[in-house]
Amino acid sequence: MKKYSKGIILGLFCCVLSTTKAQSFADKQDNFSRVKLAKQKSEREIKKLFKDSGMQGVRYIYWRAFKMEMKLELWASDSSSSTYKRIKTYPICKGSGDLGPKRKFGDLQVPEGLYYISRYNPTSNYHLSMKVSYPNESDVILGDKDNPGNEIFIHGACASVGCLPMTDETIDEIYWVTVMSQSYQGSMVKIPIDIFPCKFTDSNWAFLKRRYKRKSLLDFWKNIEGGYSFFEKTKIPPGYWVDQQGSYHFLYPQNYHINDKNH
Repeated sequence: MKKYSKGIILGLFCCVLSTTKAQSFADKQDNFSRVKLAKQKSEREIKKLFKDSGMQGVRYIYWRAFKMEMKLELWASDSSSSTYKRIKTYPICKGSGDLGPKRKFGDLQVPEGLYYISRYNPTSNYHLSMKVSYPNESDVILGDKDNPGNEIFIHGACASVGCLPMTDETIDEIYWVTVMSQSYQGSMVKIPIDIFPCKFTDSNWAFLKRRYKRKSLLDFWKNIEGGYSFFEKTKIPPGYWVDQQGSYHFLYPQNYHINDKNH
């Protein structure tokens, strides 16, 4: 057997390390055929959107969904501590249930509250999908104790049972821009998505009070309006904590809850 000096073996080992590059989150997602195609279709437009908005690239993003308006807003910043700019608004192509939070399995409701993207599914039955972190701390307290439901996604195929459905073309762009941000920030970071019944304007509040008489529902909306107003005033996504009654309390910085190891 041929003998090699320790120096040669160490050199060969270093050579292997230098030619082996760890895959980024985006690289790993790009191994899936649907994601690869989504990237090919949308990356150029995404980069243009961010450049035209004065961004250095796809770094920090924040999603806001409005059920009554059937809109999903993309906001972004070059820094986690800087103000965010609106990049684009996407149509939600189909609704489910009524205004109001999701409280149990099978109620067909789209959740309302503050969440984050908890999982990516590049082989979804609905083209591409991203899981919303329902039920959160508030939902666990206020929802059905036996089965509050789960499996809430932003997905393609324009079909909905309590989810946020998009057309396949739209989810291609939404999915890939989120992957780009996730890859920049790291796979352990939780990208926020907040879901509201509507924009809390004076006219919409008048409608809500006229249409929905249940005090507990109006109180819930008044509570989550705090997160909506926090962002409207600061253009920084809100952090929060939840008390024993399930109420949100909003605070800065925005990553207070999403980086909490106990979250």
